[in-house]
Amino acid sequence: MVDTTFTDTSTECAICLNALDNTKKTITLSCGHRWHLGCLKEQLEHSQPSRSKRLIFSGCRCAKCSAFCDHPELENLTRRTDALREKVDGLVAEQLKTDAPDAWRDATNDAVAKANLIDEGRRSYAFYLCGGCDEPYFGGTIECADEAEGELTTSEDKLCQSCSPKLSQVICQHIYEHKPFHVWKCRYCCNPSRFVCYGNVHFCNSCHDRNSKLARSRSQGLGSPILEGIPCRGDSCSFPKPEGRNKHSNGSAFECEQVYYCASCESSPSGHDFLESPGSRNLVINPSGEEGTRGWQAANRSRHSNGGWAVENMDIPVDGSTRSNFVSNFQWCVMTQTIPLYQYVHHPSRARLEISSKFMARTDCPSVFKMEAVVTNSRGRVIRRTSTSELAAPADFWEKATLRLDPVDGAHEVTMVVCGKDARFWQGNFGSKVCHCSVRVLGTEEELQDIFLPEQNNIQDQHRRHPNTAYLRERALDIFLPILLIIFFWLISE
Repeated sequence: MVDTTFTDTSTECAICLNALDNTKKTITLSCGHRWHLGCLKEQLEHSQPSRSKRLIFSGCRCAKCSAFCDHPELENLTRRTDALREKVDGLVAEQLKTDAPDAWRDATNDAVAKANLIDEGRRSYAFYLCGGCDEPYFGGTIECADEAEGELTTSEDKLCQSCSPKLSQVICQHIYEHKPFHVWKCRYCCNPSRFVCYGNVHFCNSCHDRNSKLARSRSQGLGSPILEGIPCRGDSCSFPKPEGRNKHSNGSAFECEQVYYCASCESSPSGHDFLESPGSRNLVINPSGEEGTRGWQAANRSRHSNGGWAVENMDIPVDGSTRSNFVSNFQWCVMTQTIPLYQYVHHPSRARLEISSKFMARTDCPSVFKMEAVVTNSRGRVIRRTSTSELAAPADFWEKATLRLDPVDGAHEVTMVVCGKDARFWQGNFGSKVCHCSVRVLGTEEELQDIFLPEQNNIQDQHRRHPNTAYLRERALDIFLPILLIIFFWLISE
């Protein structure tokens, strides 16, 4: 809380050292200190985030007390940095969960301890602004970031994981969730990396030590030596090679970055198969637009939306068989499909459900995605609703979004709701892409035999032919109501 009784009695602006009088407009920050408005604006303009250096917010503070500058007339300059600081604090928390899980867990219910951990993380971790998506991301420790960076000075070299070389779906299908478990290749040799520095340069122990020695030489003015890559041994190298190549590229170039594998995926006894939990086959019809928009009903997220999902040929493969995907446009596009659980299982109230889909953005147009699951009872009343947050779609690779629903008393039907749009309001279908929409009942093979009705296969075929009874009734009214009205007016005119 700011001490509102504090009064700054300074007679000079501590930035320009000129008098705080009527010759220049003077403002008082929320902390109570007085400055020339023009001087503060110039300070904040020089302190705007740069893509070429790590994010530092010291220039956004009051020079007298270190409180962040806060005043209505400075809002246009502080709005962006305030938003970035909030995002960075969220990234600090995520990194602490990985680096200090015990300390973070102990501080869960202790606000003071958690605040101290966050503050320590701010002083230890380096964060950068991505040159691709303009979002902050973790890029190593401050100790490395403050070393001379040699040739690594361009914004193109500062890319977050979403904009870095695309991870193969064979390597990991849960890119964001498993991010701490991705094992990267050292940029300068073939060994697995142990460090990430300068934003997105991965080093093994040996190359990190070599680079630190060169950085000290540069800082001492002993020339500008550049770290040399260690050539790959080709066929005798045991580490995974990039697709279509027989050896690694090692050196300072950005294309020398590579993800070897996901440790979380590899730790499963069944390898990557664990990502697909045991359960029933997909109850959604037309999950990737193979049959146009059949089975899906357009809905309006707002009065400005037109529910305009379209179907296009898939340009970034998600597997070896899917050939199409849904794509949204510049307004919120919403489509729904209702699954009649009561037609499939003995007791819908006892069914555990998984609702999922895969989503992606174009490289040249950022987009957003959201997915909801709505459970209704036999009267059509909503008894459970859950959703993902509004997610920034990753560029040019498929990310999986998943919702899990425990048994819901009174469950009768479940509706999958898929929402997407682009973030730049481009005319046309440049929004988020979606495929592999899925609703499944979870359980082992033995459990599913007891859960499902014996005739569920036939019923599913009927649902495929008649996917949405309410939708068909609505279409019937659209067709026959005008005919009935014509007949009615013809009768009364006779």
